Amino acid sequence: MSSHLSVGDRWQIISLRFDQNLTPGGIASFMNCTIRTVFNILRLYHETNNVTEREGRGRNLLNQSDIRILRQLFYRYPVETAFNIRNRFFQRTNIFLTCRTIRNYRLRLGFHPVYARQQPMLNDQQRLLFCRQYTQYDYRHIIFTDEKAFEVDASGIVHWIPRNRPRPLSYRSQIQYRIAVFGGVWYNSRSNLVFIRERTDASTFVRYLQQAFYNHFRSITNYYFIHDRPTWTHISTAHSWLHRHPIICLEEYSAASPDLNATESVWSWMNHFVQQGCPNSQRRLEQLVTDAWHRIPQTVIRGYIHHIQDMCDQVVSNQGWARVG
Repeated sequence: MSSHLSVGDRWQIISLRFDQNLTPGGIASFMNCTIRTVFNILRLYHETNNVTEREGRGRNLLNQSDIRILRQLFYRYPVETAFNIRNRFFQRTNIFLTCRTIRNYRLRLGFHPVYARQQPMLNDQQRLLFCRQYTQYDYRHIIFTDEKAFEVDASGIVHWIPRNRPRPLSYRSQIQYRIAVFGGVWYNSRSNLVFIRERTDASTFVRYLQQAFYNHFRSITNYYFIHDRPTWTHISTAHSWLHRHPIICLEEYSAASPDLNATESVWSWMNHFVQQGCPNSQRRLEQLVTDAWHRIPQTVIRGYIHHIQDMCDQVVSNQGWARVG
């Protein structure tokens, strides 16, 4: 780093960049130094929150044990500020870190800021009213459908990703293989498993329906159709397709209610099967997911459907979800 710049000059570079928003090239021209010097000072400030080199810089500030504790805090308190994480870390290790250092470690460990997606959930009263209406249907004639994504990180571990949850942050940069699927189950059988290889919209969703059920139309005539993602289910093209075959769409089925969809339990069973196969390639992951779909016993699927029926009956008998044991 250039030695002709004083400490005051270096702080002026920081001010020009962050207070006046000058480009590194403009700062280099103003300060009569090279652009490389400007970049070096900016990097030093980013790493140390200072503009002067200190002895020993370059070594890890924390050892692996400390980093493990910090990572646990990031997982356990995902909405805490750097200030609060710093205090919790100090209580655990007696090591004081600046908030900037906390933020740097959080980024370095693969965490990134996101806003939670807004999605309405059933409250107790809505759940009770829905279950009262739901009990009139024959569970043996309901088609439960949903989409799921399976992902494999660099270590070969599969993560089952619920639709309304983000992928695990610590593995986000290591994802190697990913597939998304659509399928449906009912009391006596299951649909074809459809691999989703493009963005879902109105036309592609209808195509998924066709691919999933084209050889089951006779056996599911006048069945009820459930899907807890209303975006593409409750559109005219999907309704027209269901009406032509004919399959009855349950309009009142609520979004964000995976506990009332038997397919969610099927995905969980499949995830366990795929994990045991330790997929190490995209082709292997797809094969394991396909095998899992065909190998899950129909008796297991029926058990999941019976559980939903029992749960709804219990909600109704107890006059509310909150009092279900």
